[in-house]
Amino acid sequence: MLAARLTSELRQKYGVRGIPLREGDSVRIMRGDFGGLEGKVERVEYETGRIYVEGMTREKAAGVASKLPVHASKVVITNLNLSDKWRSGLMAEKGKREK
Repeated sequence: MLAARLTSELRQKYGVRGIPLREGDSVRIMRGDFGGLEGKVERVEYETGRIYVEGMTREKAAGVASKLPVHASKVVITNLNLSDKWRSGLMAEKGKREK
């Protein structure tokens, strides 16, 4: 599982430091050329440990835009996708254990 840390506001709200990334989570990139970029996670690749964030593209020599991967440790989760009942229940359980 690829986990990332939460912003301080989410950390206080849920009582959890980090959580595995999922498609639909909003993240802020903290390092590299795209540092400060915020966007939604489009794809998570568990084999390589990378995620793809919308808006993070580079133009190739042929003029085609290519999506760039970023390592999960270089991002901070700014908004969670809690549409899944299992994940929202997990956040509630983890919050109770941490406090």
